[in-house]
Amino acid sequence: MPCTSRKTLIALGFSALLIACSNEDSALSDNPGTGTPVNPQETAQCNEQSWFAGVTEICNGVLVYRDYVYDDYGADTGLISPSPALLNLASRAGQLGNPLANTPGLLSPTAGDSRYPAGAESTADLVELRLSKQGNTYTATFELNALYDAGQTIAAIAIDTDNNPDTGSETLLGLTVQGADTVVQFNNGNVDTNIISGTFSSPTSNTFKIWAVTAQSSGEVMNVAFRGPNEEAGAEGTVPSQALPGKGNWWEDKQAAALGAGDISQFFAIVDIRKMNSGTTETAKVDAGFKQRVYTSKYTAPNSTGEGMVLQAEASSPENDSMFCGQYFHFVGKYQPYGVYIPENGNFDDQRSLQMILHGCEANHASQINQPGMQAQFGDALDRVLISPLGRGPYGFYSGLSERDVLDVLDDALNTFNIDEERVLVGGYSMGGYGSTRLAILYPDRFAGLSNWVGFTGSIFNTPLIGDVLIQGEQAVTGALPFEFPLGSTIGGKGNISKYLGNLRHIPGTHSYGALDELVQVNTGLDWALKLSEADGVLYEFYMHAPAEHLTLIALDNWEKEAAYSSELKRVKNPGRITYKTNEAFAFPEYAIKHDKAYWLSNIKGREEGDIDIDIESFACARSEKTFETGQTAGVGPVPFIQTFRRLMGEPVQAASENRFTATLSNVESIRLDTTASCLRNGAAYTVVSDGPVVLNFSNGKVLNLPAGTSTGNL
Repeated sequence: MPCTSRKTLIALGFSALLIACSNEDSALSDNPGTGTPVNPQETAQCNEQSWFAGVTEICNGVLVYRDYVYDDYGADTGLISPSPALLNLASRAGQLGNPLANTPGLLSPTAGDSRYPAGAESTADLVELRLSKQGNTYTATFELNALYDAGQTIAAIAIDTDNNPDTGSETLLGLTVQGADTVVQFNNGNVDTNIISGTFSSPTSNTFKIWAVTAQSSGEVMNVAFRGPNEEAGAEGTVPSQALPGKGNWWEDKQAAALGAGDISQFFAIVDIRKMNSGTTETAKVDAGFKQRVYTSKYTAPNSTGEGMVLQAEASSPENDSMFCGQYFHFVGKYQPYGVYIPENGNFDDQRSLQMILHGCEANHASQINQPGMQAQFGDALDRVLISPLGRGPYGFYSGLSERDVLDVLDDALNTFNIDEERVLVGGYSMGGYGSTRLAILYPDRFAGLSNWVGFTGSIFNTPLIGDVLIQGEQAVTGALPFEFPLGSTIGGKGNISKYLGNLRHIPGTHSYGALDELVQVNTGLDWALKLSEADGVLYEFYMHAPAEHLTLIALDNWEKEAAYSSELKRVKNPGRITYKTNEAFAFPEYAIKHDKAYWLSNIKGREEGDIDIDIESFACARSEKTFETGQTAGVGPVPFIQTFRRLMGEPVQAASENRFTATLSNVESIRLDTTASCLRNGAAYTVVSDGPVVLNFSNGKVLNLPAGTSTGNL
């Protein structure tokens, strides 16, 4: 059903409600996850829009459990499933696809081995369970990620009415639940709300224990409630881990093991009737470590059911319809998860830095971020919170709906943790290198630094050398070949971002490539280095690792040089000079996405299709004149590399301020300048060079209507 048929969404961005009670005096208790807590921002309100997965609360007398999302893969049987990565290729070839696949992405293995019938994916994926009391009756309400047929999912509860594990012998859909003496099963759901609900009589004791599961109509259990916030996605993102039964890149390893053993006794909640009757609200904290958060999106994917997951997704657009890593959105519903690593050390009351880690093609939000080296070197060593969006699937390419996901994940993290917004960084691997660089380029005023590993440029045609020896780029190739190239030049990318590296003037970054890379080939890395060297004023460290292929760096899990480079970076807020190139073709108004702002510039509009190019400099603020050095060197870490760089040289020289600005504009129809942030005052002198008529609007109400050519004067 479409999203509009679901309950109305509250605006996103509230502080997180962190819910997990772990003592016997509490109204309820999650058995798993009892470590030393850290303290994300709390609220006395019951927030339903975002949460740490696996936590349980009591909210105005209602027990609420909020689950992990896309964790419904059932029991671990010890089998190694065939690769789901074949699914997209099989679909493109007109075949039925892999019937054993249950999630897209070669690097997104599951611990559980249970499968849905085709078209029923996510129908036993529990999102939320509410238990409310009315007199002597309880109502249990299960919300599912998807539901297409009223009878296709079973929701069931087991109760130990006297909270005594030595009494009771009931099983829950064939599973051991030690001490249970009552079982209640609900078989009929509402396909408009994805809710299954039912009632049972209140036990007579003041406390009782409950277990809950969701299952296919056959009785095969797919998802278990009350697992706590310390569930595991133990594959750690590396390629060899795919071959390990019971380890996956989804938060369900413990669930899969328990279901495989046939005993889920460890996953329960203790309910205190007295606190239910008194309308108590209790919140709690979560431990440090690797967690999943879930937020509620305003957007669902077009041409989909608007819920759950679709295995055979449609390409986002014809130009991104590539057989290899084309852009597809598989996780289409309103509930979207992301990975978060909370550092083990440090005082949570202090502000921390934050870094987004964008996963590569075929991977997911528990891939690179879930590696020990990444967590230790970027997280613990720098006291930095790490977050990794799912990006709507393994092929999102971080534009369109995938870009919306990244922006919403960033906002949720900033509203959840005590983050110094001057120290927000972005990075990613392969497709994630493309996405992280694209985000830094299009939103330069949001980030302090960039870490790009083997990033795709957005075009397979990259020129490694200057001159006429080689074909010069995709323009020369397009239409020149006697056959149709089998892959679109953009694969799944939206725009060749190597053309926009000048936007990184105030975002220092590391860029790491492999000379033996079979996917992002050496010409891409060399082209990247060339364009960085040509991007005036951009600070960078470029590494070409001689013996590395595409997965070498992520397999070795050593990020020391990149982490060290990022350790002291801070966002530049109001720079004197802004170089910003954008294109209105990158906008997605259906997802409230546009790229028309950079620092003290906003409302940037082009006259016609194509790139909009701005180079503007205010001399009115107190400013530092910087000098740079470029060079090359070599080193080892984690494998031998050669390196080129541009660095600051010496201390910046302080220059006197002048009430003037200069601008060179291409394809700009109009633009707004913030006079406070740029320090421009009445009477400021200007020199503007434009290739067409342009309107400059100033925040103090001044307006300049200028013709094509060079214009000078005073405000």
